Amino acid sequence: MFETIQSLIDQEGQICVPARHLTPPANLYELGMTPYTAIRLLLAIEREFRIEFPRDSLNRQTMATMENIVRGVRAAQFAPAYEWLQAA
Repeated sequence: MFETIQSLIDQEGQICVPARHLTPPANLYELGMTPYTAIRLLLAIEREFRIEFPRDSLNRQTMATMENIVRGVRAAQFAPAYEWLQAA
């Protein structure tokens, strides 16, 4: 998953260093990502992983680091199952 996210960061994030050189907690905004490129990255991640981020995770913090992005993707992957269980 990290490799895919790194590739998407390189394509959409427009940061000053290649994503493969970053540690998971590196702040992408401090490396040059803008709110506009964060939205592009978010949409690319949703397409790639066939997920939809929950509304409450659509914030700056979710896209700030690779580890936060992974956490968000995992939460979105399990969200439909959790919602289904709550509805039952």
